[in-house]
This record gives sequence, C-alpha cells and structure tokens, in this order.
Amino acid sequence: MDILNTYNVAVVDDEEEIRSVLEKKLSKLGLNVTTFGEAEELLNIINKDERSIDLVISDIKLPGIDGIELLRHLDKLQNPMPVLLITGHGSIEHAIQALRYGAYDFIRKPFDLNELASSVNRILRGKREEKLTDNLGQYILYEKRLFEIPSDSTACNVITYILTKDLTAAGFCGRTAMGNISLALKEAIDNAIIHGNLEISSEIIENQGIKEFYDEVNKRKTLKKYSGKKVTVYYELVHDYVEYIIEDDGRGFDYDLLPDPRDPENFFKNSGRGLLIIRTLMDEVDWNAKGNTIRLRKYRAKETQETQERKEKKESSKASANDSAEPYQEKTL
Repeated sequence: MDILNTYNVAVVDDEEEIRSVLEKKLSKLGLNVTTFGEAEELLNIINKDERSIDLVISDIKLPGIDGIELLRHLDKLQNPMPVLLITGHGSIEHAIQALRYGAYDFIRKPFDLNELASSVNRILRGKREEKLTDNLGQYILYEKRLFEIPSDSTACNVITYILTKDLTAAGFCGRTAMGNISLALKEAIDNAIIHGNLEISSEIIENQGIKEFYDEVNKRKTLKKYSGKKVTVYYELVHDYVEYIIEDDGRGFDYDLLPDPRDPENFFKNSGRGLLIIRTLMDEVDWNAKGNTIRLRKYRAKETQETQERKEKKESSKASANDSAEPYQEKTL
C-alpha cells in the first residue's frame, strides 16, 4: 500500500459522520484525503488545478450539485479523474446514470469499509499502470489476442487492463467509455473465476458479509478440486466493435434463472450487481448453452463512426480535386 501515499483523494458527502469514517479509513491506507460537504467546494478546487485530485468518492444525493451532475462536470475536464459513487437504496435509474456518465464503480449504503478500500485500491492501481505504460494504441488498426489465466484476482486485473488500455488511443472510444468497458470486463472475468471455477454463491455476501465471502474465495483457491481450473479470455478489436469472450472450467449454469437486475428488489443485492454492470455498459451480452462462456461486445459510438465517415469523405474529395487539377507547368519568363 506504500505507493498510495502519492495519491490525493476527495470525499464528498453532506453527512459529517460519513466523511469522518471515510477519511480515517482511507488515511490508514496511506492516501492523502480531503473532505467536502458540497460538490461545489470540490469543483472550485479542481477548476484551479485539475491535477490536484486523483480520485473522487462522492455520495449521489448531495445538496446543490448532486453526484450525477458532479460526474458530468468532471467528465468534461481535459484530465477527468475517476469517480467512485456511493448510493443509498435509491432508484435503479440513478445507478445506471452513474455508470453511463463514467463512474468507475459504485458502493451501496450501508457500505462495507473493506469493500470500499478494495475498490479504491483497484481504481488507483489502474491509474498507476496507465501512467507507466507507453501509449502505443494510436497505431492499432486490428488486434486479436487469446489468454489462459489462473483463477486469480491479480491475473484478472492485469488482463482487464491490457485488453482495454489502448481503446481510447486507438480512436475506438473516449476515456469514459473505456472505463465502462474495463469495469464490465473485470466483472465478467471475476464471475468466471469466483462463480464459475470456484463455484461460490453470492448468497455468502448477502447472508454472512464480504469478509466471509473472500475468506471462502481464498480457501477454495488452495483446494486441489479448484486450483487447477483456468479462465480463457478471447479479445478482438476491429473498426466497428470490440469483443470479449470469457470461458471458465466450471459446470456452467442456467442463465435464464438469474434474477433480473432491473427489478428494484434485486438491484441492490450484491448477487445482481455484476450482471447489472455488464448488461448496462455493453451493447451485446449472451452465454453459450452450457452457461460457462459469456460474450461481451461494444460497438463504436455512432458519433465516432460519423466523424470517421466525414473524414474519409473529405479526404476522398480532396484526392478527387487533386486528380482533376491541371498538372503543374513551369512558366518561362
């Protein structure tokens, strides 16, 4: 956790008790924490220096500018920073809006501090890796890759980063969409590892808590029955879409029996969270008949395609004009 002491985190919540709890927990992780009671206070700081904040943690319900509107403001910055939103037992529309406006993740109230710390660590680790990697994505025209990884969260994080980091530089999508795709892919690989290969039910979280859930995950990783299982990740990037196919070595499941995450009764359950994220952020999601393979596809944004078509049309017109122009003839004085 030592590398985290170089990061500045802003916490925005109108409840002083929440701000105090978060500041205490995040400071123990080595983070530099500043708290704000209103979003306007944070925006005033950021307007003076966009690079002063590395991560924003904000409640959705705030006086004045709420968490969703704050997201929209931050997304317009030249250097937008990741945002982790805290949601209460509100409507599903708020959480979907948050994801579509670029929230890197969301935590529900009452939240588990260990879960929040894990999400913060993942987001900042991705930010660090982005800085350390040379930006070669601008030269990618087509790419196809195939990985086989162990049932390990570190491998999941690395593969997710590798297979999404160049999408913006390659001109496929903006930074917000890249973050959305990364989040959906990570959820899909996590599901393949935890629910597929390790055969662990989300009911453990609901009934016993997140600590007990991850204790069971770590226990099963050491058991011979599960330790040898792999996850295969196929990736393809073409002009019109990016596609990921994730296959686990588990027994599969009947995906028709999954709870509908759009149902308010299911939305704030941890068991439906990953599925909601995947279905909300990707354009196409389907499984094979056995239920151990999921396919995710995201299409190039319409406006991006139109921009490309205008560019090609302009270049074509310019070429035609050059072809029809009279050849240059040297004049004799």
